[in-house]
Amino acid sequence: MHFCSIYHKNEGMGKTIILKGVNAYEKVMKDVKNKMATAAAAAVTKTAYTARKNAISNIEKNFTLRNTFTTRQIFTTPARKNTNLKNIKAYTGALDPAGYMARQESGGIKKSDTGANLIIPNTRARGGANTNRVQKRYTYANVIKNTARWSNRNGSRRARLVATAYYAAKHSKFMRIGDSYFRISNFRKTKGSTPKVKFTARQILNLKHKTTYTPKKEWLKPASEYAEKLTPQFYQQEMDKL
Repeated sequence: MHFCSIYHKNEGMGKTIILKGVNAYEKVMKDVKNKMATAAAAAVTKTAYTARKNAISNIEKNFTLRNTFTTRQIFTTPARKNTNLKNIKAYTGALDPAGYMARQESGGIKKSDTGANLIIPNTRARGGANTNRVQKRYTYANVIKNTARWSNRNGSRRARLVATAYYAAKHSKFMRIGDSYFRISNFRKTKGSTPKVKFTARQILNLKHKTTYTPKKEWLKPASEYAEKLTPQFYQQEMDKL
């Protein structure tokens, strides 16, 4: 690789060597920068994919998963080539549907932005596993939309509760009792000399708490730190290809 061009010019009996190096140097440096940018983008992308692979491995080892929903939300955005090496970036993280993994990573206390009680879906609302996404029919908006109004008939609170539960069970509605929403089913009256009314109430949403605490359980940081150590190796491999 030459950093200057040379040509000869005869002047009398002597020889003058003239160096014409500016344009050639710029051309070579442009080529070098271009190769460095190509190798850097590829190396950073490979680092991000390595971090993703290890992050998924950490999740599978340290969390109870009933399916692949959570691991399928772990993404990587490849780096784009840029001659300004500081601007070459790739990203690895969790998509919005698995936003709960951000809380696992950082831990700490969660509060409502408005100061109101938190809406906490239980395991049933998530299809049997807390790492699952809340099922559409059990989202707060859908539950509110399909909640039976309490009966305004005369009588005791118990009588109104029974009347509301009967309506909710018959029309597949939810029912709010205290600071929780329940799915009502299996409404029946027992037989005998003293018949009793029975029904099944399964809690779906809990609105009792203003804060919740999540223990810190890092899955992305250790994966990223491990992958970052391999970046120089990845970069050299990519440079060797050019």
